[in-house]
Amino acid sequence: MSDQEFLHDAIHGSLLAVISKPHRGYWALLVAAWIWAIWSCAEYWRGNPNYSYGWIVPVLSLTYAARRLTLAKSENIARPILAVPIWVIVFIGIVATAIIFGLEFAREQVWHPIIVIWAIAFVPITLTLLACWLAGGRNLLCAELFPILFFLTAVPWPPRFEEPITAELMQAVAVATTGLLHWFGIPAQTLGGAITLRTGVVGITEACSGMRSLQAGIMFGLAMGEWFLLRRLRRIALLLIAIALALCTNLIRTLALSLQAEWHGLAAVEKIHDLTGTLAVSILVVAIWICARALCQRDRVEHFRFEKLSTCLRTMAEAIPSALSRAATALLIAGVFGIAIAQMVSAKIEAWDRTQTAPFFCVREDPSQTRLQLPRDVWNELHPTSGEYIRIHHPQFGVGDTFHFFWKPSPWNRFVLVHRPDICMPGIGWESVGPPESITIDFSGRQTQLYLFRFRRGDIEALELWGVWRNGVAVPLDYQPDQVLRTAAPPPALHLEGKRRSATEIVACVIGGDANHSPNAERAIAILKSVFQYQPAG
Repeated sequence: MSDQEFLHDAIHGSLLAVISKPHRGYWALLVAAWIWAIWSCAEYWRGNPNYSYGWIVPVLSLTYAARRLTLAKSENIARPILAVPIWVIVFIGIVATAIIFGLEFAREQVWHPIIVIWAIAFVPITLTLLACWLAGGRNLLCAELFPILFFLTAVPWPPRFEEPITAELMQAVAVATTGLLHWFGIPAQTLGGAITLRTGVVGITEACSGMRSLQAGIMFGLAMGEWFLLRRLRRIALLLIAIALALCTNLIRTLALSLQAEWHGLAAVEKIHDLTGTLAVSILVVAIWICARALCQRDRVEHFRFEKLSTCLRTMAEAIPSALSRAATALLIAGVFGIAIAQMVSAKIEAWDRTQTAPFFCVREDPSQTRLQLPRDVWNELHPTSGEYIRIHHPQFGVGDTFHFFWKPSPWNRFVLVHRPDICMPGIGWESVGPPESITIDFSGRQTQLYLFRFRRGDIEALELWGVWRNGVAVPLDYQPDQVLRTAAPPPALHLEGKRRSATEIVACVIGGDANHSPNAERAIAILKSVFQYQPAG
């Protein structure tokens, strides 16, 4: 049976009961559950640009659900009144408190965060589908299924699926762009996720991999299929078209940036980086809309009318057993208690852990320093709370670039550990020279652990002195990206077990040289210590 047939079939029961006085407990439970799910996802919508579109998804879900209700025909039937014993209500409340406490505490403490977020998202989805079934039976359940499940497009993908796709897209975009450049008669070479041109190297970062366009394209393709009420096969066709358009628009954008770098130099790329991104997204949205419009059958398009929704709610008879209101109220109270207890326990942990809320490194102001603006793509990729890029021309130590980033406690901070030099630099054309070297230096009277990384690209050599701390504790490098992403068991030294213990800080110094004048560690250490001072709490 198609969506159109579902929408025009008779719906048994009533939705008036959901908002009438005997059912206010259930209605309040639904509202609270959706607020909890949206609040849990919002941290990712704010922190991860790939999911910035998530803010519009709840609005679309609500709008589509309301429109499907107005398109449905009602058929009133009587439902038996179910008596729920008080001991069952108490038992449900206790179990619900334990489950909700576990989910909220796990969310706060960053224990398998994506799994937890998906579990939280399915709480309001399950409750809403139950309300649809009680109010309108199978017809209403099937009619409202898509709008309710559409919310899942805003829930972050599990890293074990997202990261491999991102890595493959980075490689594919680099190879495809290089092929197009050859077609234009421009010499180019692919090095990992980077494109080598005559003017320099254009890196294909995660932000330019096409993953963001792919996820937004999937969401908008599904949204437009519902907007025009397309039949199932046409929705599938539109979704495939949206995916293809997302990949093509991102490839065109990468080609445009590469041509800009070839014709006007690498410095010119920054000038059009954001503009090309905005244009690519705009073209993607318009193209998907045009395709959806072409696929729709005009006689099947029906528009949402508020007066029809109001009439529908007023005329439908009561269907949900009012006796369930007590159970719903018990679940609501249990949920509030569970979340409150989880927050209080997390606050206690924060007090015990002496959570870091401000950076421990600060800049020593000096005339030899020049503050530079961080490249936009680097800032968008890392999203730190604060960041500093300082170039120093020291009369004794020479020239060097220093960096300082700080992230306040957040579950998103664990991904920062993936962006370490030996993982990222090969992706933009640098070749690692030997393994990282651990080094302990006296920094403002304190022994501090950092790491030395050596790279080569052609005749150019580079040395990077780099260190990372979580909640003031140095993080050793005995980990792999899949351990950070929770696709493998992480070592205890990563300190991934708590959100409030996740404040992350990075300092780095990069110096250059060549085969005749190789960069040495002593100069990098001296430059780093001349720029920053270390003042940890306590």
